[in-house]
Amino acid sequence: MSKKQPIAREIRGTVTATNISPKGVVEGVLVDTGKGLIQLNFPKHAARGSSATFTVGQQLQLQAKLETDEYEHPVYELAETETSVAGAITRLNYARHGEINGFHLDDGTFVHLTPEIASEYDLRVGAHAAASGALRLGDAATVIDARRVELSKPPRRARA
Repeated sequence: MSKKQPIAREIRGTVTATNISPKGVVEGVLVDTGKGLIQLNFPKHAARGSSATFTVGQQLQLQAKLETDEYEHPVYELAETETSVAGAITRLNYARHGEINGFHLDDGTFVHLTPEIASEYDLRVGAHAAASGALRLGDAATVIDARRVELSKPPRRARA
């Protein structure tokens, strides 16, 4: 018998505390929904550093999947969500071997591409980029695993 996949639902509320793992990293947050407290766990690949994205007192509205409601409060896992971002490229990012594997936008978002896909674009600092893909919370940044990227060249500077 196969186990049903949980369906993502919208969670709204206020972050009241962080939840720490035995290894000393933030692995989730506690959220007051107005109807009670819930625990929101970060996906395992995002557990370290995700606390930078969530702060105590922050209002949340996001998608999460119910893991269990058998204990003191319901436990959810942050659902992978599709999102879109746009902004100016502030710097390029490089894979371990030196190939470009994405870029950083002026809002701090890291747009990740495989080096093969990145090589298909004329990525330049100052260019305007729009990207959409899966949102992930990483150690040092919010990451978009890009499925679509659109670029425009940097604007020409007016001569004085």
